[in-house]
Amino acid sequence: MSLITAQDLSKTYLKGETKVEALKGLKFEIEPASFVSFVGPSGSGKTTLLNLIGCLDKPTSGSLMVDDTDVSSLNTRMAAAFRGRKIGFIFQDFNLIPVLTVYENVGYPLVLVQSTPSSERKQRILALLDAVGMAEQRDKYPDQISGGQKQRVAVARAAWGGCVQGPSRTGPKASIQDVL
Repeated sequence: MSLITAQDLSKTYLKGETKVEALKGLKFEIEPASFVSFVGPSGSGKTTLLNLIGCLDKPTSGSLMVDDTDVSSLNTRMAAAFRGRKIGFIFQDFNLIPVLTVYENVGYPLVLVQSTPSSERKQRILALLDAVGMAEQRDKYPDQISGGQKQRVAVARAAWGGCVQGPSRTGPKASIQDVL
């Protein structure tokens, strides 16, 4: 069973009166525990594809299944809930919130999207910070840590989604060390 399946996936944007085909007729499958890279020149559709997989946008046509869910049929609220449960993003510039500590940045998805009890949330945050070697930095703010440390915090924060998952009730899907 595939983790992600695209069938005739297309995305067209309108720029003024001009149609821009960012993706046209994509067909692929990604199996669980695979390591995949989307490579291509600027403007080739890499970010568009990631936005579709991450439920931030919808395809113009075709189907996109992520973890047995047709993400193209999800409304805004359902897409946000799915993203909060199943998908973790690690942004190129990390997108850490400057007024939150390392600990708070990692726990933010659990407060914002998931209703995780505080005792469980604390245990999971500390376990993930430990897994990325940032437990001792938990009370620092993003401007007090290095770029590499910010990357580790971003990986720990993304681990709530399910594509990367640390120790939890459901078990690991990929170790954080594999991602780092």
